[in-house]
Amino acid sequence: MSPVTISYQDVNFEPLEVMQYLKKNQTACFLFTGRPKSEEDGYTFIGIDPEKTLVYKDGFLNNSHTKQDLKPVLEKILSENKIPKISELPPFVGGLSGYFGYDFARFANPTLPQEISDPYNLNDVDLLLVKRVIAFNHQTKTVTLSSIVPTSKLDSTYEQTINKLQELKHLLLSDLTMPTANDFEITSPLRLQFSLAEFEDKVAKTKQHIVDGDIFQLILSNPQHGKMRGSLYTAAKELFSSSPTPYQFYFKHDNFESIGASPETLITKQGRSLYTYPLAGTRRRGKTVVEDNKFAHELTTSSKELAEHNMLIDLGRNDLGKISQFGSVKVTRVRELLKFSNVMHMGSTVESLVDDKSSAIDIVESLMPAGTLSGAPKISAMKIISQLEQRKRGIYGGCIGYIDFSGDLDFCIGIRLAYRQNDDLVVHSGAGIVADSVAKNEFQEFNNKASSVIDALKKTVEVRA
Repeated sequence: MSPVTISYQDVNFEPLEVMQYLKKNQTACFLFTGRPKSEEDGYTFIGIDPEKTLVYKDGFLNNSHTKQDLKPVLEKILSENKIPKISELPPFVGGLSGYFGYDFARFANPTLPQEISDPYNLNDVDLLLVKRVIAFNHQTKTVTLSSIVPTSKLDSTYEQTINKLQELKHLLLSDLTMPTANDFEITSPLRLQFSLAEFEDKVAKTKQHIVDGDIFQLILSNPQHGKMRGSLYTAAKELFSSSPTPYQFYFKHDNFESIGASPETLITKQGRSLYTYPLAGTRRRGKTVVEDNKFAHELTTSSKELAEHNMLIDLGRNDLGKISQFGSVKVTRVRELLKFSNVMHMGSTVESLVDDKSSAIDIVESLMPAGTLSGAPKISAMKIISQLEQRKRGIYGGCIGYIDFSGDLDFCIGIRLAYRQNDDLVVHSGAGIVADSVAKNEFQEFNNKASSVIDALKKTVEVRA
């Protein structure tokens, strides 16, 4: 396969406006802004008109009646559509985009519980096979339109392909302004799944597992559930502007939507290089500079937070080690203080070189889910999470992003997000439990981590009113 592209500069390009215009005719679409390294301005990618959708749920692909392994299906698609890596092009010009849910990990690890309560009928994987991508380079203000065509037909279809891309360019340069139809409404208030008393009981059970030596740490989540009307996309502009995180995304497929502003990379592959960025340790932002500095000092000197973070660095090294050249895994940044709109975290960087035998799907499976969303040791923690939470997490704790046909990939962790299935609205967040955790403090952490998303939803409702 070969990519056919045209590029042009457009200082007025607004990805959210473009997506708003294009999505009205789409049953499935994808918007993803990735800045995996802090020094990068990054790209926004818009995937439309998917050639195929791949929905995997409880071992069944696209509502088939026979269970099958998803990995060879995805590897066959990527192999059949492989394109050369061209450094001058954006990192995503066509490929698979969407999400792998947290619960997908049970298919790569058969020892994990296979039967999980699923009240919202959530998919384990939802991917779009896109061969037409709009990419916007935020630094150079360059728009690249790409289309993937068979190399054998490149000569015969080149002119037609270029003409279609020129038509898309003409559309994007026209006035796409649309009246903002703010139809978003929360019809039933968001409520935490577990009360403080229930959560305290689960923390006590977690700490007993730590005493017994089953785990060192566990990420216990407490989703907030409500009802809604309209589209979550209406809240995307407010969330993205108020939460300038390394990743921002919108995903839609049929009656499922998700928006998010994730601060954390699961895995990025650029050429042969792999990068993961463990993020652990949390404090809310201060209301004043003095208070902010106080919280930052607390975070970076807390023995609990430091121990938790160090465990997750080790877990990231182990995960990368499974798919990397021997001796290539290294920690290049350690416990840097990272500040976001509502919270601050400590972040580190782990890098390696991928080995020759690992496919893109091997890489995703090796890292899924992030240790920062499970705990350590990972498999033991996930088994206990299943016992304590007793339902699917879905996109929360999974990963959202893309695999380019060249083999490069970029996935953020599914946190700081909201999703809807039909009219069910969920805002999901978690807290890290270690031996000296105080349940009331960790209970508050749910609210701290969910606040940016909930604030954006509330402001969107207020604007509508």
